[in-house]
Amino acid sequence: MKNLKFKYFLLLLSFIVFKLNATAQLDSVMAECNTLLTDDFISDGQQYLSLITGDQTAEFSVVFYGGNTYRVISCGGNNNKDIIFNIYDKYRNLLFSNIDYDKTNYWNFQFESTVECFIEAKFEPGNNKSGFAVILIGLQK
Repeated sequence: MKNLKFKYFLLLLSFIVFKLNATAQLDSVMAECNTLLTDDFISDGQQYLSLITGDQTAEFSVVFYGGNTYRVISCGGNNNKDIIFNIYDKYRNLLFSNIDYDKTNYWNFQFESTVECFIEAKFEPGNNKSGFAVILIGLQK
């Protein structure tokens, strides 16, 4: 009985440590992302966030309104170039991939009309990483 209580205690302790570590990692990633949302842009109020492992891909659905200038920011992993993000229209036509731009972690763009899009975020294929992927979207003032 005493051994069983000790095992439960260790399980609870490991859960608490994992939760604190995950929270600290997310706070760090969010702080990094927010520095790229400069004074020229205001947040759309959303935090697109997913915990991904290995070759998993996170997908977020967004609407961009015509005539506005946007900044899409990606953060995650250990440095600002760990996340690959792609933007597709609703027909899955690729509109942007940060792979084509040295894995930059933000992109500024403007649409002439309103467009429904999907943003995919993932770690580089074959990379055995896991962590949070965060996408922020800013609207130019």
